[in-house]
Amino acid sequence: MRQVQNFIREQKMIMPGDFVIAGVSGGADSVCLFFELLAYQKEIPFSMEVVHIEHGIRGQDSLADANYVENLCKEYGVPFHLVSCDIKKMAQESSLTVEEAGRKARYQAFEQAAKKSGRSNCKIAVAHNLDDQAETILMNLARGSGLRGLGGIRPVRENIIRPLLNTRRSEIEAALRGRQITWRTDETNHQTEYTRNRIRLEILPLLAQGVNGQAASHIAQAGLRLQEAEDYIQSQVQKLAERYVHYEEKAEPEVFLEREGFCRQEHLMQEYLIRFCLEKMIAGQKDVSRRHIGALLELAAGQNGKSLNLPGGIRAVNKNEFLVFEKNRSIRKNGNEAAKCRGENLQIPGVTGWRDLRITADVFSYEKQIIPQKKCTKWFDYDTINHRLEIRTRQAGDTLSVHAEGGTKPLKRYMIDEKILRERRDEIPLIADGSHILWVVGYRISEAYKVTERTKRILQIQIDKEN
Repeated sequence: MRQVQNFIREQKMIMPGDFVIAGVSGGADSVCLFFELLAYQKEIPFSMEVVHIEHGIRGQDSLADANYVENLCKEYGVPFHLVSCDIKKMAQESSLTVEEAGRKARYQAFEQAAKKSGRSNCKIAVAHNLDDQAETILMNLARGSGLRGLGGIRPVRENIIRPLLNTRRSEIEAALRGRQITWRTDETNHQTEYTRNRIRLEILPLLAQGVNGQAASHIAQAGLRLQEAEDYIQSQVQKLAERYVHYEEKAEPEVFLEREGFCRQEHLMQEYLIRFCLEKMIAGQKDVSRRHIGALLELAAGQNGKSLNLPGGIRAVNKNEFLVFEKNRSIRKNGNEAAKCRGENLQIPGVTGWRDLRITADVFSYEKQIIPQKKCTKWFDYDTINHRLEIRTRQAGDTLSVHAEGGTKPLKRYMIDEKILRERRDEIPLIADGSHILWVVGYRISEAYKVTERTKRILQIQIDKEN
C-alpha cells in the first residue's frame, strides 16, 4: 500500500543499509507488515529477518501459526527465527497478566535477536495499526493517563518502528484479500474478557455507529497532535532543567531543584520539572501518582526543613534554596527493619508471604456466584486493576474510593474518620494498585474495584496468619 510506504519514508523509519527484525505472528497485521517491508526493499536496500514467538497458549493452533510464518519466510527467502516460551508460567512467576507477559516476552525476543545480530543500525518492526492506536488512547484516557499516555503509540521509539500505524485494520485485511494472501486468526482476539478486546469489539464500533464513522481515525489523529504537544513541552522542560536542576552523579545520587526559579513557573511546567527530577531518581516512576506530584508542589513552596517520603525509597526535603531529592536515610539506617516492612508484589495467581501473613490470590471467571462475606477473603473486579498489586503499609498520596458513585478520599482522611489510632495507621496491611488502595485489611475494600454486573473475571484474595 502506497500510504504505508509513504509513512515509512515520512517518519524516516528505515535508512539504506539498515537491518530490520520484523515481528510476524501470522495475523493479518503482521503478514501485511511482512509484505510491505518486502516491497520497500525495492526502493531502499536493507536486510530483513523475521522473529516469531510461539507463546505455548493455544496448543496446535499456536504451532500452526509458527509453521505458517516459517513457510512464508521460506517462500520469500527471508531468514526465520522461532522463539518458544511458556507465557502462562512467565505471567505467574512475574505477577503479570498473560497479555503483559506476552508483550514482555515479544520485546525481549526482538532485543535478543537485535543484540545477536551485532548490528548497530538494527530496527525492530512491529505491526501496530491505526485501530490499535485508537484503542490505546481510549484505554489510557479511561485510566486517567497524563499527556504522554494520551498521545498513544509512537511511530518511532528508539529502534522500534511501526510502519502500519496510520493504516486501518479494515484496509489491511482488504489489501491482503485483494492480493489473495491468507493469514492466521487468533480466536482469543474475539474474547471480551480482555479490556482491550472490549474496546475493540464494543466501544469503538459503538462510537463509529452512533457518533462518527471515522471515530478511530480522529482519535488516532488527536494522539499524533498530543505527541507533538508532549514533545514541545519536553523541549521547554529541558531548557528549564538546564537552569534550575542540578544533578550529582555519585554512589547515592541527589537531585537539586532551585525553589525560587521553580515556583515562578506555570503549574504545568512545575509538574513536568518535578517528574524530570524524579526520573533521575526513579526510572519509570510507576508508583508515583498525581497526588504525590501535588504534595511535592506544596512542599516546594513550604518551609525549610519540611520533607516528604516517596515511593522507591526516595525522600524530598527543602534545604534552604533547594528542593532536594535523595535516598531515604531512614531506610538506609534501618535496613533490616525496612526490608521487613517493605511492600511485596502479589503473585497472581499464587501465594505471597509478607511479615507474618500468607496472601493467596486466584483469578477465575465470574458467573454470578454469591460473593463471600468473609473478613479475610475478598473479591475484586480483576479487569479494573491498572498496576501490579502489592501488599504494603501506607504511603504519601494513597487514596481510597468510599462512594459507589465514584470519587476518592485520601487514605489518611479515611483513617481519621474511622478513628484509627495514629500509632496503628502505619501498621495496617494494604492491598494497593499503585496509589489506589483496593483493601484496607481488617476494615473495607474500595468501591472502585467491587464486583458488578459487568465483571468478567474475579480476583480473589485471602489473607491468613502464617503458622
